[in-house]
Amino acid sequence: MKAHKIVVLGDFGVGKTSLIRRYVLDQFSDQYRATLGVHLYKHTDTIAVEGMDREVRLVLWDIEGAPLPGEQMMRYALGASGAIIVGDLTRDDMTAPMRGAADMVEARLPGRPISIALNKSDIAPAPDDDLVATLRDRYGASIALTSAKTGDEVPRLFHALGQRIVGAGDGAV
Repeated sequence: MKAHKIVVLGDFGVGKTSLIRRYVLDQFSDQYRATLGVHLYKHTDTIAVEGMDREVRLVLWDIEGAPLPGEQMMRYALGASGAIIVGDLTRDDMTAPMRGAADMVEARLPGRPISIALNKSDIAPAPDDDLVATLRDRYGASIALTSAKTGDEVPRLFHALGQRIVGAGDGAV
């Protein structure tokens, strides 16, 4: 079975690791530990693609946070089948880092699908509909209002990206 590399990008402390751990291990911890460099998680899941259940192997690259993508982050992203960009709904300045990461994915990985996680939905109000529409339209991204703490929308986030990757038949490693 082919594996699909997915990079998970976003600023420090937005919940990238927590989303991955919720998806892969069904665990959550309130203890914050910054990711240094990159951590890899391998996960096999069943995802519905064009009406059929498909077993999909994902290699999730949990990349250290940065307000805007640097050269090292760009190197980590090479060869990815798709990307998840994570923003923190509790922050006033969440869109600039998300757009920086999404722009980097578009430049370095043209045509690869992007999903956007607007995280911490359990403690923050829903974002403005215009923001969601702008992000969806600008990046062709699926958007999920996630909570790593409660698990809300986390599987849907990963499944939506997996469906787009497998449906396109692109980017297996």
